[in-house]
Amino acid sequence: MSPDADLPKIGVWRAVGEFKFKELFWPEGLCALVIGVGGSIPIIATTKVVDRAAAAGDLLILSGAFLAVVFTALAILVSLPSSSYLRLLGATSDGGMRRFLDPFLIAVGTQIAIVLLALTYRLVGADLPRWIEHASFGLISFLFIFGLLDIAALARQLVRHGLNRAEDAADDQLDQGHPGQSTSLRRLPGSTGRTGK
Repeated sequence: MSPDADLPKIGVWRAVGEFKFKELFWPEGLCALVIGVGGSIPIIATTKVVDRAAAAGDLLILSGAFLAVVFTALAILVSLPSSSYLRLLGATSDGGMRRFLDPFLIAVGTQIAIVLLALTYRLVGADLPRWIEHASFGLISFLFIFGLLDIAALARQLVRHGLNRAEDAADDQLDQGHPGQSTSLRRLPGSTGRTGK
């Protein structure tokens, strides 16, 4: 038996598969559909392939920068939480730390998909059949807007968890001042279950 057999499965597709459709696409996915795909239609109608390829090159640069930002945030989140806060996350009923980090995996996967698709579009977009080229540009537009809005959602989540960590630090100080009293577990932002002591 492999030593990794007991470890939890980690990956972008697993994270996507474990989210409910509404959690994954509301509201970012719907807005991306309206803005990204809806916006790409008049752009396709009024520009040439070479112009769209140049725009894909700009998206490639931006997505590379967003990927670096999201990956840095993920690395900081993994390394900085206090042990008491990690226990608090682990005590939640809906996946603990892994569930907390899943949105960051999805954001990283989205930015990687944009980089790969934009690079491919920039290189071969002009040689594709017209309908495939149009659909590819629409898909890249959708993913870019989705990734951008997803980063805003992650920022919201980080602020909530920052506030929770501040409360956790205050609780730790209170516990140190009053031995024998411990605080009850709070419901973490984004968690669907409620845990008690």
